[in-house]
Amino acid sequence: MTVPAKIPLYRIVEKGVGSVLISAEEIHGFFLDEDDTEQREICLTGVKEGALTRQRIERGELEVVNFRQQRIGMYDLGRVRLHPVSDPEDVQRSYSFLGYTCEYPKAGDIWRRWAAVEPLQYGEWARLPVGDRSSWLHVAQNSWFSALREPVRYGESAIVAINGRFIADKCSLFCALGEAVNGPGGYFGSNLDALADSLSKTRQASPISRVVWSELSTAREMAGGEFVDSVIGLFREFGVEVDSFETR
Repeated sequence: MTVPAKIPLYRIVEKGVGSVLISAEEIHGFFLDEDDTEQREICLTGVKEGALTRQRIERGELEVVNFRQQRIGMYDLGRVRLHPVSDPEDVQRSYSFLGYTCEYPKAGDIWRRWAAVEPLQYGEWARLPVGDRSSWLHVAQNSWFSALREPVRYGESAIVAINGRFIADKCSLFCALGEAVNGPGGYFGSNLDALADSLSKTRQASPISRVVWSELSTAREMAGGEFVDSVIGLFREFGVEVDSFETR
C-alpha cells in the first residue's frame, strides 16, 4: 500500500463542544502493539492551533479527518493535558500528552490512505501483509460508526460474492465480507457477535438472499474450518443461502 504525502490528518476537539483545539499532520506513540502497555507521551507534530485557550481538556477526542477536513474516525481520549514541546515562534508546533492508545500499530498508515483524494479500491486490504489486516478491519469499523452508519447492508444486490482466495485469517474474512457487502472499506462485522447483529439488522432493512463463496476450501484452511462453519451457520440462521465453488 502506497502512503500518500502528508496532509493534516488529526485534530483534538473537546467532546460536547466540537470546536477544533489543534490540528496536526502526524501523531506518534498512539498506534501501538497491544502488548506495549508502557505509558508514554503521545506527540502531535505539524500542529496548527485552533480554538485552544487552555491546555487541560476534561473530555478530549482525537478525530481523524480526510483531505477535505471531514471527520472519518474518532477516538475517545478522556482527560488530556496538552504540553507544547517546540518553540512558540515556530509556524508549526508540536504538542504531547499522556492518555489512551490504540492497539492497532498500522492504523495510522491506513488512516492516511483512507484520508487521501483517491477513493479506496477493491482488494486493497488483501494486498496488506496478513498481520496488518487487523488494523484495516479496525479502521473500517471505526470509520463506519464514526459516520453514524448502521451495521447493515447499504448496497442493492441481494447476492453477495466472497472470494476465499485472499482469506488468510479471521480478520481477512471480515475484511472480505465487509467489502463484498458494502464496497471498498465497507464494514459488516468484526467478530461473530457483530456479524449476527449486522445480519439481524440487514434482514429487517434490506435482506441478503444468497452468498456465493469461491475458494471456500482456502478460507477453511487458513481461517479455520470451525470458524468458517460458524460464519456459514450464521448466514443460514438468518435465511441466507450459501453456495460455494472451487476454481482450481
